[in-house]
Amino acid sequence: MDIIKLLCSAFVFLLANVSTAFSAREFELPPQDGWYNNLIHPDWGAIDGHLVRRSPVAFSDGVYEPSGKDRPNPFIISKEVHDGPAGLGSLRNRTAFLVYFGQQVVEEILDAQRPGCPREFFNIPVPTGHDYDLERKGNIEMPLQRSRFDQRTGLSPNNPRQQLNEITPYLDGGLFYGTAKAWTDAIREFKDGQLRGRLAALDPNADIRDSFPALNTMRLPFANPPPPREHVLKPVRRFWRLGNPRGNENPLLLSFGVLWFRWHNYIANDIATKHPDYTDEEVFNEARKFVTAHHQKIVMYDWLPLWLGLDELGKPINEIPRYNLSDPKNSYDPHVHPGISQEFQTAALRFGHTLVTPGSWIRDNTCKFKTLKLNIPGSPSNVHALRMCNSFWNPQEFLSGPNALDEVLMGMASTLSEREDHIVVPDLRKHLFGPLEFSRRDLVAINIQRARDHGLSDYNTIREAYGLPRRQTWEEINTSMYNGSLYMQGPIDNMRRVYGNASKPDNVDLFTGSLLETTPDGMGETFRTITLDQFLRIRNGDRFWFENIKNGLFTQDEIEEIRNVTIYDIVTKVTRIGPNDIQRNPFLSTDSPCPQPKQLVADGNETYNGIEVIEKCTPLRHYDYFSGSEVSFALTFVGLGFCIPIAFGVLIVLAKYRQRKLQAARRVLPKKDDDPNTFQMIEWTGPKEGERKIKVKFYLCRKKILITNILKKPLRLIDLRLNTAKIHIHVSDDRKKTLMSVRVEGEIDLILRFADEGYRDTFVCKLENFLQEVGVSTERFNYSEFMILKDAKTKETRKKLLDKFFRMVCLQESQREVNLQLDSKLPNEIEIIQLTRTEFADLLGLRPNSMFVRNMFLTVDKDKNGFVSFQEFMDVFVILARGKAEEKTKLLFNMNDLSGRGYLTKADFKNMLKSILDLADGNLEDDQVNQLINTVYSQAGLKNTDIMDFDTFKQIFASDDYEKIFENATLKLDGQWKTGHLAKSFHSRRKTFIDGFARGFDNNDSPHAVLSQVKIITKDKENPKTKWEKRKSAFLNWVENYRRQIFWVTLYILITVGIFVERAYYYSFGLEHGGLRRIAGYGVTVTRGAASVMMWTYSTLLVTMCRNTITFLRETFLHRFIPFDSAYTMHKFIAIVALIFTVVHCVGHGINFYHISTHASMDLNCQFTEYFRATDVLASFHYWAWLTITGTTGMILVVIVIIMYVFALPYARRHVFKAFWVTHTLYMLLYTLLILHGSGRLVQAPLTHYYLLGPLVLFVLDKLVSMSRKKIPILVKKVDLLPSDVTALTFKRPLNFEYRSGQWVRIACHELGENEYHPFTLTSAPHEEQLKLHIRVAGPWTMNLRKVYDINDRGDKPLPMLYLDGPFGEGHQDWYRFPVSVLIGGGIGVTPFASILKDIAHKSKIGAKFPCEKVYFLWVTRTQKQFEWLTDIIREVETTDYKNLVSTHIIITQFQQKYDLRTTMLYVCERHFQKISGRSLFTGLKAVTHFGRPDFVDFLQSLHYQHPEVKQIGVFSCGPPPMTLAVEKACFKVKQYEGFPSYQHHFENF
Repeated sequence: MDIIKLLCSAFVFLLANVSTAFSAREFELPPQDGWYNNLIHPDWGAIDGHLVRRSPVAFSDGVYEPSGKDRPNPFIISKEVHDGPAGLGSLRNRTAFLVYFGQQVVEEILDAQRPGCPREFFNIPVPTGHDYDLERKGNIEMPLQRSRFDQRTGLSPNNPRQQLNEITPYLDGGLFYGTAKAWTDAIREFKDGQLRGRLAALDPNADIRDSFPALNTMRLPFANPPPPREHVLKPVRRFWRLGNPRGNENPLLLSFGVLWFRWHNYIANDIATKHPDYTDEEVFNEARKFVTAHHQKIVMYDWLPLWLGLDELGKPINEIPRYNLSDPKNSYDPHVHPGISQEFQTAALRFGHTLVTPGSWIRDNTCKFKTLKLNIPGSPSNVHALRMCNSFWNPQEFLSGPNALDEVLMGMASTLSEREDHIVVPDLRKHLFGPLEFSRRDLVAINIQRARDHGLSDYNTIREAYGLPRRQTWEEINTSMYNGSLYMQGPIDNMRRVYGNASKPDNVDLFTGSLLETTPDGMGETFRTITLDQFLRIRNGDRFWFENIKNGLFTQDEIEEIRNVTIYDIVTKVTRIGPNDIQRNPFLSTDSPCPQPKQLVADGNETYNGIEVIEKCTPLRHYDYFSGSEVSFALTFVGLGFCIPIAFGVLIVLAKYRQRKLQAARRVLPKKDDDPNTFQMIEWTGPKEGERKIKVKFYLCRKKILITNILKKPLRLIDLRLNTAKIHIHVSDDRKKTLMSVRVEGEIDLILRFADEGYRDTFVCKLENFLQEVGVSTERFNYSEFMILKDAKTKETRKKLLDKFFRMVCLQESQREVNLQLDSKLPNEIEIIQLTRTEFADLLGLRPNSMFVRNMFLTVDKDKNGFVSFQEFMDVFVILARGKAEEKTKLLFNMNDLSGRGYLTKADFKNMLKSILDLADGNLEDDQVNQLINTVYSQAGLKNTDIMDFDTFKQIFASDDYEKIFENATLKLDGQWKTGHLAKSFHSRRKTFIDGFARGFDNNDSPHAVLSQVKIITKDKENPKTKWEKRKSAFLNWVENYRRQIFWVTLYILITVGIFVERAYYYSFGLEHGGLRRIAGYGVTVTRGAASVMMWTYSTLLVTMCRNTITFLRETFLHRFIPFDSAYTMHKFIAIVALIFTVVHCVGHGINFYHISTHASMDLNCQFTEYFRATDVLASFHYWAWLTITGTTGMILVVIVIIMYVFALPYARRHVFKAFWVTHTLYMLLYTLLILHGSGRLVQAPLTHYYLLGPLVLFVLDKLVSMSRKKIPILVKKVDLLPSDVTALTFKRPLNFEYRSGQWVRIACHELGENEYHPFTLTSAPHEEQLKLHIRVAGPWTMNLRKVYDINDRGDKPLPMLYLDGPFGEGHQDWYRFPVSVLIGGGIGVTPFASILKDIAHKSKIGAKFPCEKVYFLWVTRTQKQFEWLTDIIREVETTDYKNLVSTHIIITQFQQKYDLRTTMLYVCERHFQKISGRSLFTGLKAVTHFGRPDFVDFLQSLHYQHPEVKQIGVFSCGPPPMTLAVEKACFKVKQYEGFPSYQHHFENF
């Protein structure tokens, strides 16, 4: 052994014993744990020492696999060899007192019963038809677990498995005091005075002869199997507190424990009386020393000789050699190993099993054999004898009464043991106690299987190892005679038949072969040799043996005194048993004053004095460990599963609540309008569209009802001039009575909600009066709100019908059969459809009150009935679809010549231009309009006249320059492009806005015509020829563009897979013998692998949240290798990976928990050593899931993950951002619980901190940087409430706030919550002294922000402060890194480009140099009026861009098709205005204005031809997802072409 370890152990030992080594009389106490008993070999005889092997190892693999695989089933051996007639008494008068005293001797020197950890099952198959398988299932096994062993062994044939003895092999009093000082202290009284040195008693003041040990209220870890009689677990606190952990197994064993307990206190009292100056510790140690010596003497010199063998005269066959210090063979020898041998442990000590009785008589000192009351179903109420099989682990009930201990001891002294033979009583061979799942077991089968478990050699090999001759024949096993015949002839014949060896007993189990050597005298030669060798080694190897005067424990006189003490003396002194109440030698019944009435017969139904002698054993019962867990198991996982729909439900409820809240906010109606003909209310437009605030105005002279929004923008027009049908008015009569609907024939219902009932009634009266004055009759009905809304004809239902209308229009025009799946009524239904002016305006995508719509509608409405019929629409549709330029020009001419005069005046022409400008929300000054008219008239040669006929009109609008455009002009109608060749035809006629612009203008037209444009040079594309080549080219281009992202994602996936595989492999193979995998199956390997991946993924998520760090690093050289702009995408990717493995982990644990819950609770203790509970408490599913820190935190974590992921969905972020923000702050709880989850050490030591520590430190530091900025209030200097619900904030720039154009910040408003931050892109440029943000209302927070900063509502209050966090980097700020950059902004997504454009203007002004050579800015907007503030920025860029760096294009998308009828007019006017002023007619900018939706593919292709030398083009888009997706698809498509540049697309969505 390592010298350092020895020195340390010696030091600890000396410290532990310093207080007792020199107490009273100087002596060295025996070490309780056995260490340093032998000073040469300190570990010899120590606890957890190896069982000594005297015979060769016989493991089947030479290492650890059990031996005897080719031997018979132990159950068969037990039945055929060890069964026999019951009730045969001892032939040498051995008593039950001798047998059960022998059991406590074994408990003193050996404890190897505890199974190994992890559990290894070595079950014994139950033969079909056996008593354990009466149903003949054929698949039952009796559970048996392999013994505990030294984990450092069993690794190779040179180091085979070695089992352990958990206590010392010495007769050192461990049976009475325990093998550890802590245990000893737990059972001591620790009181001075009269109780000095005593063991704790139930009643410390009781007479020693009536005292019992204290109850185990402190729950010392006694063995506590379930009593098989009740088949339930009981609390360990019911036991008496003893030094022997198994001392409460049965009443007869416990009686000896109580006896020695009393004896110690008796000796302690005597010492305390003789030495009043002794302390409690001194008294105790003195008493312990003497009690141990008494026990050594009785065991070695009184009990052992009788145990080994007795002749017919009752004399011991083997005399124990006397201890003689002059004889080295019979005195202490440090070279003698005292360890228990494998042969003794697995076989020889078990000789006593053949002597064990099925119970014991109970008698008093008058020789009256007592009766016992029973309460066992199916058993008699009274019996004479104590039945062993029914008293296992219920010992106190037989010893607790008055004189009960005395009666049990006297009964054992009168009860003869079973005969010295091969037979084992049913109480052990059939009805031994077992675990809950197998309450009765066969001890003989266990004995045989245990020897095989330990790798024990066969019978003959072991004899040879002990110096005995091998048995050459079966007959040589036992040659003793009894009653004139061989004593064991029949059993030996049975054994030979069972083992199937007809020649010699070479492959026989030691227990069976040696037990059949038994003679009437006792043990056979093999067992006697093994047992005597064992006890002599124990004595001669014990430095503290009482006869070794050299150890200083006793004087010679004290040794002689000890030699005179007998068990009889002890019994009579500590009980009320008189000197004549029991024989002098209770081990033998020879001189018994009260012989037993008869030999106890197991299951014999015998009676004595009319009372049954002994009851039958309760039967075998099984137990399902999952019972009681069914409900909790199901509810737990169903509950967790329901958390998902519940979370979604809460999300939807919150979204609906927010929607209702917004609706309620919108429903806050203003006061009455000053105009008596104008009313303000809420219009309900349908279940999907919701509600909107409107104004309704009555035009009596025009017989019209106009519906506008609050800003008086027309939404709908109801024309009553030609109406003859009755109008139905429906008013609600329930709830608040604030709802009504107006139903006009041919119109969709007008459904209105008012502030209160009075206001509604006022409106109804006004409406009825108005209708009466215009000559329209009305009828009023009362309905519930539900019915009004249910029966309403909404825009949505009307739209479905109009879709069919438009389909039929296309079908009729194309003259082609189209499968519309229409019913037979549809053609008639469509034919009678009448389009209102509002529907006609919606069809054109224009306002119903616009002049253009009015003129078009009146032109198409030939019958002048106020509606457009199917045929009327078809007539004009044919012209638009197939007509020539002249026909279309004529249509436009007639639209402005409604009176049919055949000419247009200058005033008519001016009105036409204004109607065209009205289409685009344009508003030119009158002098500009007049200038445009004069120019047009001048070019048409109409200088001297105001009249313009059709030919002149045609010359202007359908000249050679525009004839082709006019020919392609159509009406873009919703739904008409869905079928037929017509859609394809229209699509083929469309132009890209770049191509159309290049063709529409010549550079020579005007010096102001075009400042920048992309020219398309005709050139054959090098397109891939095959489909495979296209895919290959596209893939290679994709890899080229995203190579960095691909690398890091691949690396991350490989690391993730590696972590998973490493843990899975470790638990599948590295810990194959760890036991957990065998209990839970391969599910545990999956869950452990998934758990490690979760630690990795959830930890790395923190890195992607370090915004400041990422912003800093992206400015370093690392940005060339790490795509920092993809941090958000990587965050989502990692989150998805984490979610996947979280699901795997949870599902796996569901399976694992089931497996664990079906295993014996005690078997799991060694796997989960950190989880302590009472031995009577089963570890059910709900214990593991809800009563452990790992289980509880795991359940909470699952709920948190569900909440966080559900509320992180795009739907949640759009509709309930605050809920998303709040639930995402649960990450702090998530990581805390992750740490706690692992700290429980349920399966392994915590690993989370290894993954989490680095990212957490980085994240905390990053957060500290943000917090240093967040908590500084910033003054808002200026607020502008811009149109389109945009709020412009100008606020102070903090010191040292450095940023780049295109970066973003997070802000919080003091009045809206200091901790609720929202991200917005800066619209100010880095050179500006102030910071600016343009924030569009998109949700509750931005809406409240606009209200908070509305200076009209604040009065004299100062503007609230802002809190700022940032700046943070993103892809747009890299625009300058590319030689050519394309900036595409849609809607509010233009904000990052506002900052960039300002930066470009500044850099151009100061002459700064940067890599970018050309910038294309595309502003995609519904109208140029949507974000007017941007036009100022573009104008500034145009003014300062001396190097023609920026090419700006404005795409107005409110016109769905570029060249339709209305935009053709706009296009022609735009061209004329450009020639005059060099600026756009609509924006006033030099930037080119386009109409329709952009074709990004053609645009990106044209860039290649414009810049053929460029290899990389940066594309930066920001806006709604459909737009950025279209850009992404365009980039991907263009990259399929060989020779084209690489298009690096960076996008953000709003």
